Amino acid sequence: MSFKNYLHVLCSLLLILFIPMSASGEIVHTVNKGDNLSRIAGKYFARTAAYTKQELVKDIISINNISSQSLTIGQKIVIPVITDKPFSPQIIRRKKDFIAKGVYINQWTAGSRQVFQVADKLKIYGANTIVFDAKDVRGGLSYRSSMPGAFSPVTQYPRGIEDMSKLVAYLHLMDIHVVARVCVFRDMLIASAMPHWRLDNDWLNPADQEVQDYIEEIIRELIDYGIDEIQLDYCRYPSDGELATGIEGRTRSDIIAEFLESIHAITSSRRVLLSLDMFGIVIWKQDQDILTVGQDIEKIRHHVDIISPMLYPSHFSKDFAGIENPADAPYYFVSKGINRLRAIVGDNVTIRPWLQSFPLRVTIGYGPEFIQNQISASMDSGGTGWLLWSPGNYYQEAYTAMENLYLKNTTAGHE
Repeated sequence: MSFKNYLHVLCSLLLILFIPMSASGEIVHTVNKGDNLSRIAGKYFARTAAYTKQELVKDIISINNISSQSLTIGQKIVIPVITDKPFSPQIIRRKKDFIAKGVYINQWTAGSRQVFQVADKLKIYGANTIVFDAKDVRGGLSYRSSMPGAFSPVTQYPRGIEDMSKLVAYLHLMDIHVVARVCVFRDMLIASAMPHWRLDNDWLNPADQEVQDYIEEIIRELIDYGIDEIQLDYCRYPSDGELATGIEGRTRSDIIAEFLESIHAITSSRRVLLSLDMFGIVIWKQDQDILTVGQDIEKIRHHVDIISPMLYPSHFSKDFAGIENPADAPYYFVSKGINRLRAIVGDNVTIRPWLQSFPLRVTIGYGPEFIQNQISASMDSGGTGWLLWSPGNYYQEAYTAMENLYLKNTTAGHE
C-alpha cells in the first residue's frame, strides 16, 4: 500500500474508531403509526455515525434486510445508534500565528462526504485547514439554526449541512482546523425580507444595531458548535461610491471598526480565532476605496487576530501597478500585497492570504505552477500559511501544486 493510500485509509478509520460508543451500539425501534424510514432516521440521526440522513436510511435498510420502504406497525427495526447523546465537539484552541494551509468549501460540499475526501487530500500533502460556508452571500445559514426565526420571518430555505456537530467533530478527528466563514453584511435573503435592515439591494446596513445583534448571535451559536475560527467576509460596505452612514459624525470605517471590536470581544472571550477577509485593493490604501467600503486597516488591526487579504491576481484591474494583465503575475501581487500589509500592521496581526485557485483572466496558462507561484510568494514574503479559493471547489490543479511542493520540501529535507 502506498503512503498516500495508507493515510487515506487511516483518516477514514478515525471517523469510526474514535467516536464515543454506547454500551450496545444499536437500539431497536418499534414502528408506530405514521412512521416511515425517513422519519425514523431523523429521530436517531444525531446519535449515529451516518453523516447524512439518507446514509442512515440506507444503513437501516441494509441492517434489517428490508427490501422496500413499506413498514408495518409493530415491526422491530434495528438502528445503528453508537452514542448516548448527540455529538458535542470542543474548540481546538490555537495561537493566531498557527500556520493554517487549506481551502474553501461551499455548504453543499460541506454537507456531503466529499468534505472528508478534501480533508484526506489536504492531510496527505501537509495542509490542515478547511474554511466552510456557515452563512454565504445568499444569506441563508448552511445549517439548522434558530437565529433567522428570532430576527426575521425567513426560516425556510435550502441548507447543505444536516448536522453541524458531526461536521466539526469528524474534521477534528482528522486534525483539521475548522473555520466558519460568515458573510456579514451582504445578505440577499434578509435584505429582501427585511427592508428596514436593507442598505442597498443585497446589502444590510452595517450601522443598524439590530443587524449587528443578528450577526453577533450567529457567531455565538457557531462558537457553541466547537468552531475553531470565525472568518468574516463582506464585513464592509458595498463599493457603491457612497460615503454616508446615516449617523452624524461617524464614517463608514468607524462603523466597521466598532463592529469588529464587539465581535472580537465575543471570540476572544472563548479563545476562538477571528479572521477578516479584506479587499486586496485596500492594501494599496487608495482613499476612495477605504472611505467607500470602510475597511481602514489602521482602525481595524487591533480588533482581529488574522487578516486574509484576497490577493487574487485576476481581481486587479488592467495595467494596475504598471502590469498589463495582473492575472498573469501571480507571484508579484501576492508578494507585494503581503509586504505592503505587513508594513501597515507590523507583527501584531497574522497575515494569511487568500490565493487564486481558478483560471479567470489567466492567459499564460493556468495550472499547478500558477498556484505554486502564489504559495511560494506567501512563504517568501512572510505570510503565515495560505488559503485557496475556488467557488465550485475544483482543486485538482491545487492538489497537484500541493503535492509538488510537499515532495520538493521532503526531498530538500533529506539532502
